[in-house]
Amino acid sequence: MRAATVLWWRLRRAGAADNRVPGVLAVVSFAVATAALLVCVAGLAAFEARNPTPPGGLDGPLTDEAALGNLYVTLAWVATTCMVIPILTLGGVAARLAIARRDQRLAALRLAGATSGQVTLMTLAEAAAQALVGALCGLVLYLAVLPLVARLSFQGRPFELRELVLPLGQVLAVVAAVVVVSVLSGASSLARVAISPLGVAARTSPKRLSVLRLLVAVAAGAAWVLVITPMKEPQRMTIVVVLGAVILAVNAVGPWVVMVAGRIAARLAPTAATLLAARRIADDPKSTWRAVGALGLAVAVVGFTSLAQVDEPRTPLEAYLADDLGTGALVTLVIITIVGATSTGVVQAARVLDQREQYRALALAGTSEGSLHRARALEVALPLAMTVVLSAGFVLVLMLPFTNAIDTALVVRFVVTSVVAGAVVLASVLASRSLVRAASRVA
Repeated sequence: MRAATVLWWRLRRAGAADNRVPGVLAVVSFAVATAALLVCVAGLAAFEARNPTPPGGLDGPLTDEAALGNLYVTLAWVATTCMVIPILTLGGVAARLAIARRDQRLAALRLAGATSGQVTLMTLAEAAAQALVGALCGLVLYLAVLPLVARLSFQGRPFELRELVLPLGQVLAVVAAVVVVSVLSGASSLARVAISPLGVAARTSPKRLSVLRLLVAVAAGAAWVLVITPMKEPQRMTIVVVLGAVILAVNAVGPWVVMVAGRIAARLAPTAATLLAARRIADDPKSTWRAVGALGLAVAVVGFTSLAQVDEPRTPLEAYLADDLGTGALVTLVIITIVGATSTGVVQAARVLDQREQYRALALAGTSEGSLHRARALEVALPLAMTVVLSAGFVLVLMLPFTNAIDTALVVRFVVTSVVAGAVVLASVLASRSLVRAASRVA
């Protein structure tokens, strides 16, 4: 163990220059993930503190105010569930970035005689160190954005800072969760290096995704219908658990759908840039889905809350609820957009670093830098447009029966926010243009 730790530190110092950009990207990802997670947990804790469970519990008769307060807490749990999975996915992206950038070196160490245990210890130590630094930076970012969050108004009054400041124990639990996610993601990514170093060194192509992912998503959707629909008053934790399973199932089938769409786009590609983008999508659909899947979920959430605002409020409490649904949906969209944009920017920058030889070969073959930039933009734009259009189209179809009751301004706001969120995620690709220029430079 001591020898592995010393070797890890020496390799880290020796490769400091090459690993500086990937290290910064990983720390930024962990920081954004930690800050977003702390904000979500703080908001949930604030709603629970505002709406405590009545002394008799939720099984007995409740006043209108207590029932509405319980609804607020349930909606906060649902929103947190929708946001936590993309946030933890971003943490996994950061961990995989740290591992992927060292696959070649770790494979070489395995071939030179290093044991699987030594390689595992070195890699997980690196991932945990970056996660811890990023989580601490995220804690500072969380404290910095609290005054902005405190300006949000729910139930007729804005938050107070004391409502949003988490106890030290919960903060440490969130930081520990980010580090654990990093270690687990690193361990799963490390398996192929420890088991088959020759395959990593030769950069063998990843296996194609199975259609069984589609069956998993169908099963999760059926579980939602069969479990939640018959319940007159479903329990909060039942909703959260089943909803979490549905979101995980969508994340499982998403890469398969993206892979199929990439193959179709490659066959119908009208330009070289489109063909290059489609082939990259088909070759690595998992990372592509991580960048766009969360935004599709957020668009659906905003749309469903728009549907909930169709009925005219009859009491002041219902009026507050209608306004708060819109505010909560926009907050969810903003957080997921930031997380999605960070994930997209990090993944795209990492791809450029991993594919430097490919970019140089394309440049030597006569491919212009503009074509390379267009290919990268299409690599994100094609699956992003497909995801947003499908999510928005699904919601708009649900709105058709209520066309007489829906305010046109509500639909316009839904469309505009969806387009703006997609544009922000797409714009994150621009952050790594300089890396493309450096990688494609011909000496």
